[in-house]
Amino acid sequence: MQAISRLSSGSIGAIGLILIAMTGFAMQDIAVKLVTADSTLWQLMFVRSTATLGLMVFVVAVLGRGTSLVPQRWGWPLVRATFMCGAYLLFYASLSELTVTVAAATFYTGPLIISLLGAAILAEPIGPRRIAAVVIGFAGVLVIVRPGADEFQLASLMPLGAALCYASGTIVTRWRCREEANFALSLVHNLLYANIGMLGVLILPLLHVPEAAKAEFPFLLNAWMEVSALSALLMVLTAGTHLLGILCTVSAYQMEDASRIAPFEYAYLAIIPVLEFVIWDHVPDHWTMLGIGMIAIAGIFVAWREGRPVRPRIQTPDKEPWTPGSQDGT
Repeated sequence: MQAISRLSSGSIGAIGLILIAMTGFAMQDIAVKLVTADSTLWQLMFVRSTATLGLMVFVVAVLGRGTSLVPQRWGWPLVRATFMCGAYLLFYASLSELTVTVAAATFYTGPLIISLLGAAILAEPIGPRRIAAVVIGFAGVLVIVRPGADEFQLASLMPLGAALCYASGTIVTRWRCREEANFALSLVHNLLYANIGMLGVLILPLLHVPEAAKAEFPFLLNAWMEVSALSALLMVLTAGTHLLGILCTVSAYQMEDASRIAPFEYAYLAIIPVLEFVIWDHVPDHWTMLGIGMIAIAGIFVAWREGRPVRPRIQTPDKEPWTPGSQDGT
């Protein structure tokens, strides 16, 4: 009864915003999976980032109330952007070979990696219970990818690499970019992401990639393809769902303590299989569902104990500055 009484209207509103955000991110990743059939990774990167930049400028102009789009310094935000670009590049590249459910579940080990990197780099204490949670989470990855089994795909390691890049970018955010506005960090990220996409479009034709290789991996090795009107629309819409997810997440963490709502970010792992079933009539096998459960339980525990959102959130001036070692040692 006491726990229920603590669930204030603000908490309910924050949880609702988190669920909207996770739905937005899930729809974004489903849309990316849909466009892999008749587009390329590089044009997706370019179109999506360009559209996101345009939306960011519009949102800041209308709703920003003084929010800066220009970072105070460019060095560390560029380092962060490099890691984040690597994360999204590897994750989106994997979607041409994997189901979104498998890719997303593996990618959601990011918070577990953050705990390890935080302990190793930032001297954050990490106790035996969180270490056990990390072990359980990575055991869940092994259950999903099943190395050595006939079902194993090398592409299943790409989301794990994406999670490592994402965790590294988050550590840089907390270590060296605490005073930067999130929209400024997103601007640097999307500028770099758009330029990587443009370079891919320009350079790949000069490499004379064999046609057989292009036919086997069209999403990765083609520079530009003529896309359907639906795919073009979906690429642009991913910018909208991405920004919706960010704004809802920011609002949620401004309304309520992170420890109360961060675990609800794992609703994403429940939303994705439902969308895949509706669109492709795909049902994950029992091993995949077991692995997802292990990752989700481990991640929820870590998010709850650390009071840390799964995704980096906007820094607001009224928050206390973070210092290494500020978390407890559980």
